[in-house]
Amino acid sequence: MNSSVSSVVRRHGGSRRGAVSLTAVALLGIAGIAGCSGTGSSASSAATSAAASAASTTPSAAAATSAGAASASAAPAVSMTSLPAAAGQLTGTQLESVLLPQSDFPAGFATPSTGPVSSGGSLTSGPATYNLATISCATFVQHFGTTGFGETAMVSGSAADVGQAYDQFIYQFATAPQAAAFASGVQALASRCGSFTATANGQSGTFSLQAAAGNPVGGHPSVELRQDGTLGGSKLVLDTLLSASGVDVFAASAAGVSGNAAPVQVAKETIVYELMRRQAAAAVLG
Repeated sequence: MNSSVSSVVRRHGGSRRGAVSLTAVALLGIAGIAGCSGTGSSASSAATSAAASAASTTPSAAAATSAGAASASAAPAVSMTSLPAAAGQLTGTQLESVLLPQSDFPAGFATPSTGPVSSGGSLTSGPATYNLATISCATFVQHFGTTGFGETAMVSGSAADVGQAYDQFIYQFATAPQAAAFASGVQALASRCGSFTATANGQSGTFSLQAAAGNPVGGHPSVELRQDGTLGGSKLVLDTLLSASGVDVFAASAAGVSGNAAPVQVAKETIVYELMRRQAAAAVLG
């Protein structure tokens, strides 16, 4: 498996279906790429539509979480109004315009020039390649953030600095119950992944997943997912927030490796909320 981290990920030569996701296993690459430009080969880009700046939301007190699922570096919650449930069926290519642009991330965090990972220009159908009820923990972290979970479309993008990264992604399903089942399925899967091994770059490491219900985002339920691990002497952490809204699951991750905490300059809640807003605008145009 190729190592990857946000905007400096190697994505199997750019293959969209075989792309390696930004996960606890994939984060190995940060340790070896200190000082690399964020415009290396990877899977995200600035959104082409006008950005609804994440900075426009007002931070508030940090949201409390349970069962150890939230990290000490968890980003503060944001002030937000309720949003309608996501509707419409956009292709992966159309969803690329929903991703937040580089300007919405802190200085020093760069998106790559290779463009996002997406499901492409047509909707997909058929059964999921990866069943959350039966998938192994290692397989899940290797593919979470890519295609194969029964979605009709998906997109994933990123922004990285040395030792830290943000990831943002959207899974779109045919129905709202399917989207809700995906989010709850991720939470249920984490309960059986307290300790497992996975391999990256020929090295085997030990990892763990923890999940708990998070605070609502835009009036929609969320799940906090934390991934911790050690591989090749490098400790890494990945904090992810998922929120199911209508037919979509919106998610944002903050990652740190080699002693770096996950970044908190932009709250994961803010990223997810802005993805919701931008999707609504794109659905109208679509």
